[in-house]
Amino acid sequence: MIQPTSNLNLNDYVDWHSLNETRTELLPENLQQAVRLSQSIHLPQQRWPVYLCALATLGFEQWIKERAPDLEIHSDSASIWQPAIANLLAAACNIQVGAFKICLITASVLPDQHRIPNAVFDIPDFAAHFYVLMQVEEEAQQVAISGFMNYEQYRSYQATARLQLEPDWTYTLPQSWFNSDPNALLLNLRCLNPDAIQLPINIPSIETNTVAGLKQKLTRIKPQLQKQQPWELLTINEGITLLSNSDLIHWVYKAATPSLIQPLINVGLWLNNQIDIVAQELGWMLMPLPALSQLRSLQENFDRIRASLEQQGVYIPSSARGAFRDLNSEQSSLRMYAITWELTETADNREWTLLIALGSQPQTQIPNTLTLEVRDETQQLFEQTLSDTSQGILYAQVIGDWNERFWVTVTADDIVFEIPPFGLALESA
Repeated sequence: MIQPTSNLNLNDYVDWHSLNETRTELLPENLQQAVRLSQSIHLPQQRWPVYLCALATLGFEQWIKERAPDLEIHSDSASIWQPAIANLLAAACNIQVGAFKICLITASVLPDQHRIPNAVFDIPDFAAHFYVLMQVEEEAQQVAISGFMNYEQYRSYQATARLQLEPDWTYTLPQSWFNSDPNALLLNLRCLNPDAIQLPINIPSIETNTVAGLKQKLTRIKPQLQKQQPWELLTINEGITLLSNSDLIHWVYKAATPSLIQPLINVGLWLNNQIDIVAQELGWMLMPLPALSQLRSLQENFDRIRASLEQQGVYIPSSARGAFRDLNSEQSSLRMYAITWELTETADNREWTLLIALGSQPQTQIPNTLTLEVRDETQQLFEQTLSDTSQGILYAQVIGDWNERFWVTVTADDIVFEIPPFGLALESA
């Protein structure tokens, strides 16, 4: 991740004055387009570097069209214009100039060192024939090229220098590695055979277990994804897995989406033998307790669960009310029970409990492996995996005050089910 350059004035730096040949004036609509993109970035720390990189992309495209109109440039598919990727990677990969792939990187304001995301070198989908450093003078509405290098040169330099990957998933590269002559870049783009620069081949698909394991971890840290950079939460290898998988990239982008209003499963209504619209739309069915005789299969299934709970010291009072929902996918079938009851009724310390239990649907086989997680708004409260579901049931019981909400995630044989929060909205009951 490239950190913001803040409000430093690049005109104070000698190297900016040496770039007159490549200075390109930005148009007002360029700034507006970059602003719109930055507004779609969920991580606040990422918006400024994405904004600068978007300006660099627009300026580079304009410079190519002015200096080398014979070269075709296509930047519409660049990674910087894809918010889900830009949310994680502030670089413009996959710009096409003729037969060459170009990656634009916003140069540091420091004259001799540049922090560059490792993904643009180490992940084949983002690797490029040429890496171009772009300086951006946002206040002056100008951009300029400050250097370039090709992938083969990077490989050679890396083999010699053995760059260490920083905790924020970047390499620190010296300015001296980059050719500062923009005419040399144009000459390469016009005359060099693209096959002269061997790009990394696509790596084999990452094992399903690795991806599934990372998805489970991302699910656990989902609340933190709205506030922290992924490199603060994941290992370097997990970062490579994330950025190599488009489904995970889009999952993280969606997970980091600020949500002002979340649908609430209102268990307060259950206590009055009612069910809310949100629960109904999600497939929940009210389960009056203990009177289950009208649904014999349901009664038999839940009686086994209740007996198992009682063996473990968990007793469901007659005042409890609950509902169940089937969780289905191509690989698994599961029934989830949610039971709630009041613990105290004193005005100064009102508490309620939520009991989640996982069982099988009638005439179906329960998944082999189950993981159950419960968290509140700030932390994980419970997580347990049952590797052999024939050995018992998986359940969790949490207690909260009247205003608390609980989020539940179920993983059944690598299939993840995320449940909207349970809450006790008694004002609606």
